[in-house]
Amino acid sequence: MPNIEKLALPIWCYQTEKSLRFAFSQWKNLKTLIIAHEHSYTGIFDFKAVGESCSNLTNLKYLGHLEDYKTREIVPYLQSLKRLSLRCSLVSYEAVYWLIIGLQNLTMLNVSHCKNSYFHAITRSRDDFVITTATQKLDKFIICPQDCRICKDHQCCYSWSYLAEDWRNDEIKELDF
Repeated sequence: MPNIEKLALPIWCYQTEKSLRFAFSQWKNLKTLIIAHEHSYTGIFDFKAVGESCSNLTNLKYLGHLEDYKTREIVPYLQSLKRLSLRCSLVSYEAVYWLIIGLQNLTMLNVSHCKNSYFHAITRSRDDFVITTATQKLDKFIICPQDCRICKDHQCCYSWSYLAEDWRNDEIKELDF
């Protein structure tokens, strides 16, 4: 299927680095990628392979634990991203900041229902520096309200939230599953 434009990769689908690289080399027209990633189950996901092959990729939804080193891999290779959703992921404030300043074409970022490394919801009252940077640079920055029902209902580690239904929805329509 060389002409697909939207692809969702569930947590259990990864093969080897070589097979992943080959598959993405065939998808030159890919515009939207939705990926559930849990390093302990799937191993390393190669964003370099995606970036080198999929120059039309403008939409990414990532679900899982986005570690700081993964952010450093995303930024140089996915510069064409306009819309990024980390909805229901576990991500640090630093990773969010580096994505905001590093992805030059980014216009929308969704961090709703995310937890940071200390399991606090990412909200307006947490890290004003990240919020200020995002609101100055982005057209749309989506975070949870203080009294978010979804965040209050989920006290578990958010890297497991792909088992829940909440991650399938998205406030960015191009990334709704």
